[in-house]
Formats: sequence, C-alpha cells, structure tokens
Amino acid sequence: MKKLSFPYIEKEHYLFGKITRPLVRLAFFSERFGKWLEVGQVLADTGADISVIPLPLGQILVSDVEKGIPMLVGGILSSEMSVNAYVHRIKAQIGVHSFEMPIAVSLSSVIPPIWGRREALDRFTVSFVRGQELVLEINEL
Repeated sequence: MKKLSFPYIEKEHYLFGKITRPLVRLAFFSERFGKWLEVGQVLADTGADISVIPLPLGQILVSDVEKGIPMLVGGILSSEMSVNAYVHRIKAQIGVHSFEMPIAVSLSSVIPPIWGRREALDRFTVSFVRGQELVLEINEL
C-alpha cells in the first residue's frame, strides 16, 4: 500500500479568521491541448458527491464544455446557490497514480476546484488528521 500526504494550507475566512483546509495538487489531462495540466489547491471534500471545476479551467481541459451531461450543482458557496454544469470524463493524476473520473464543469468562474467522492476520492482510503494533514492510501492491485 502506498501513502500520499498533504499538509493543510492556511487560508483567511471572512467569518472565522485563519482556517486550514485539505488542499491537494492534482494533474488533469487536457484533451484540448493534449498535455497534462497541474492544478494546485484543489479542495478534497468528502461531502461533495462529484468533483467540480470552474468554467475557465473546464475550457482548458475539454474542447466543448456544453457537450457534457447537464447537471445542477449546489451547496458549494452557499446552501441556497445552485449553478449549471456539464459532466465530462477526464484523466486525472495524483502523485504517480492515474485514473479516469467524472468532473462537473461549472458555468460559473467563482466555483473553486473541488475533488469529490464519485470515482475520485472514493478510490482511496482517506484520512483527515486533526485539521493538519490529509493522507491518501492507495491500494495497488
């Protein structure tokens, strides 16, 4: 079994002051440009059913955002806000571990990149260690 660990990153919150978040660096394969693109500070969120990225990043990764499966995503910035998105399958990589996953490309540019459960975080044993570190265990078959 292989382990990857990521220290939490401190951010400023408008209400709580300084907080720490489980942010990871992922690479996505851009079908549009035919190369891997690293994306830092992707929030690892076990409460998210699906991974989500903002429109500008989606436009880099896929040739035509609106050719995906339409979906409404909500609860990201507010429990009362929903945005339209299109689901695509993309190749992703964390460390040297590559896999394919669904990702919702939001039509909003203010949605942060989120790494959700569906065929993504659920591939790993995930540990959130006392608000300080995210540990992923990869079971190699």
